[in-house]
Amino acid sequence: MASIFSGSLLPRLQVPSIFTSARWTVLGRQSFLPKWLPALAATAPGVSLNIPSLLEDIWEGILRAVPKNKVSHSRKRHRQMAGKALKDVNHLVKCPGCGAPKRMHRLCSHCLEEMKTIWKQDFPGEKPFSG
Repeated sequence: MASIFSGSLLPRLQVPSIFTSARWTVLGRQSFLPKWLPALAATAPGVSLNIPSLLEDIWEGILRAVPKNKVSHSRKRHRQMAGKALKDVNHLVKCPGCGAPKRMHRLCSHCLEEMKTIWKQDFPGEKPFSG
């Protein structure tokens, strides 16, 4: 883009036309393809594969798949520190003892606290579950 503007303002400093024409893209594409690729162009009855044209299409996609700007430090850190998404807890039931919500197949936290206070009152000097 800059060569077009500088060429229109300063005709003596114009960039050669080979770099601004469509021929340059064809030459650039052919120089990146290996020499042995034409030997891979296979033809069979009813099926024709042109491997260099397939690679040219892929190569164009690779050239265009680059980021336009550098990712900033803060965005990079934000992505790294984000962590996993939390999953919803959908297996909640009502405790049959106190009626508070609890997870299925787990002890109710309210009932467990009540049991601990009862054990502390009944056995004040002992630690529960000490063998």
